[in-house]
Amino acid sequence: MADERITISDGVLTLKFGKEITIESIYDFKNEVEKQSNSSEIKIVIANLSEALFLDSSGIGFLVSLNSRLKSLNKNMYLLRPSDHICKTLELVRLISFFDIIEDEREIS
Repeated sequence: MADERITISDGVLTLKFGKEITIESIYDFKNEVEKQSNSSEIKIVIANLSEALFLDSSGIGFLVSLNSRLKSLNKNMYLLRPSDHICKTLELVRLISFFDIIEDEREIS
């Protein structure tokens, strides 16, 4: 969990992931993310995947669950700069179109 960080600014919750998004790396991080994203002040969640090189099924499940929950709360989630490998993994499991992917935070309207 040492590589994961959470920051909040102007209604945006930014999640900075480390090199691997696995059951081990998100175990403790997950509870804090769920708590923070439930806040009425949070309107947008950005999952910064710019450093992530590996995503396992638990990591996929975490991102899908978070995105689904946020959509039900009328909030938006974006994947920021996922690597080609992460995108290919999401394509393989047919989830790439489930996420809004951005290359720069300024793309958020």
